[in-house]
Amino acid sequence: MKKAIHEIAAEILAEQKRPMTADEIYDLIMSRGLYEFKAKSPKSVLRSQLRRHSAIVSRSDQSSVTIFKMSADGQFSLS
Repeated sequence: MKKAIHEIAAEILAEQKRPMTADEIYDLIMSRGLYEFKAKSPKSVLRSQLRRHSAIVSRSDQSSVTIFKMSADGQFSLS
């Protein structure tokens, strides 16, 4: 079964063992061919999914599963 983008992002953060920006995560996803984005703005899709699955961030479509923490400087880490 195909992994969801937030699952792939979580694997990258676990592997890298450091906070990363959405752009850094995106670059690794693309360089490794881990996910095929079908959107016109793939970085926006990734950023949205990271925020949707983040603690502290409040959104109307917030996921009940929080995987990430977002720092004030826009870096994501595992929660």
